[in-house]
Amino acid sequence: MLRSTITALYRASRGISQTVPRFSATAIGKQEPQLSLSYTCKVCGTRQGPKTFAKSSYDKGVVIVTCTGCHNHHIIADNIGWFEDFKGKNIEDHLKSKGEAVKRGTTTRNEDGIFEIQK
Repeated sequence: MLRSTITALYRASRGISQTVPRFSATAIGKQEPQLSLSYTCKVCGTRQGPKTFAKSSYDKGVVIVTCTGCHNHHIIADNIGWFEDFKGKNIEDHLKSKGEAVKRGTTTRNEDGIFEIQK
């Protein structure tokens, strides 16, 4: 009796699992473009990055990154106006207003997981 019940449950579960849809390669949502940033923290002097964040946040929102050395928060973009002392919409404008150079490039991750920068 017990054996026939287990066999019946097993057969029933096989029928159910065959009707459950499997994951497919079809994308459900749109992948958002990512930006990355590498910098040297002026508080503790450690090299940071690459820190990645959404392009839409950089263009329309607020981006704050945390230094792994001193745990200070650095404002990268403030398009909403949350921080009055941050002059400029993003870090590029802010650094250019202070006369500092900003290097831009395209980063790609190679097969070893290392980021490479092309200018």
